[in-house]
Formats: sequence, structure tokens, C-alpha cells
Amino acid sequence: MKTVNTAASALMLALLSLPAFAQGAGNNQCPVGLVSGTSLDNEFGPGTQELTKCLQKRNQVKMVVQINQFKTSAGGAYGLGNISNIIDDYEITHGMVRGRDYEIAVVLHGPGGMMALKDTSYNGAGAQVSGRNPFEGQVKALLEKGVKFYFCQNTTRAYQNNGTLPRYQQIGISATDQLIQGVQYTTAGLTSIADFEAAGYAYIQP
Repeated sequence: MKTVNTAASALMLALLSLPAFAQGAGNNQCPVGLVSGTSLDNEFGPGTQELTKCLQKRNQVKMVVQINQFKTSAGGAYGLGNISNIIDDYEITHGMVRGRDYEIAVVLHGPGGMMALKDTSYNGAGAQVSGRNPFEGQVKALLEKGVKFYFCQNTTRAYQNNGTLPRYQQIGISATDQLIQGVQYTTAGLTSIADFEAAGYAYIQP
């Protein structure tokens, strides 16, 4: 009898340790549909909510987004809209709180580094230029929402070499002063992405 009880206890323990799966295709344990202000069934048609999978992990979520492209206003801001959608999904749909439940870091390098610059600032010749970054307002809005932006210093050097940014030692104008307030540096974009991943951040390429 003792052997039977021991076996039954072991079986129960094994069953309790199995991962839990939501019934059906979806996981409806979240307030889905609030992004548009209506239910998913009303927005997309009957049965939509039942088919919708919601996030299982809603705390201590960290992601690093790589932005290495730059598009003009005609083509839209590469990646920035995706980040806004991520924030809406976390905060509106799933009720997550920034800083407590999730963190987003963005690494800007290559052509994407232009998003780190003020729209009106100084170029390599020391002349003031305007219209270089029509997405400054979007970057500022994401900074205000707690997104952290990191500008690659290898890209900074490349911008100095091609005349996009000034060389402080030559003309006394700081390249750093041309960055949008709140943007930080990283020594190298790609190695910082690997470093973020090692620290538990999920890598996202828009």
C-alpha cells in the first residue's frame, strides 16, 4: 500500500510540474482589443478573440532593438513605429508598466544613427544645417516613454569623417552636443547588442 501511495504521489508531482497550456489556439487571459477601443471580435470579426494568443510573460521583459536604417518622411521612420506598437501592446493590451514589467533599449548605428541627431545642428564644417532628422519628435516622444537610445561611437567617427558631424579638436564644436537630449552613447553598436543579449535582453530587428 505504501508503494502505491508513493507512486501516486510521484505521479501527482510530475503532473503538477508540467507546463500549463491555454485551451484552444488562444490565450484570452488579457484585455485584448483595447488598442482600438473595441473588442477584437468587433474589429476583425466573430471568433477573432478565441484565436488570439496573448503574452505569457508579462514581467521582467527586456528587449534591445537594432535600428541601422534611416528613411525620410516619405518612407516613414524605420523601426520607430514598431517600438510604439510594442509599447501599446505591453501597456494597453496587457496592462504592463514600464520600468516595472518591461524595458526597451534601442541601438542606433550606421544610417540609423541619423535618428540620434537633432534636426537642426552643426555639420563637419561648423555650419548650422536643418532638416537632417525629421524623426526627432518621434525619438523624443519615445524617450519620454522610457525607451533608452544608444548611439554607436563607431558611427560617430564615420559621421565625422564624412562631414555629417564636427570634430571637436579641429573646430571646437562638440559632436556630442548635436545629439538629441537623452540619447546616450555605446562604444560600438554591434558589440553592445551582444552585451544586451548576454544581460537577458531579447534581440529585435524591425
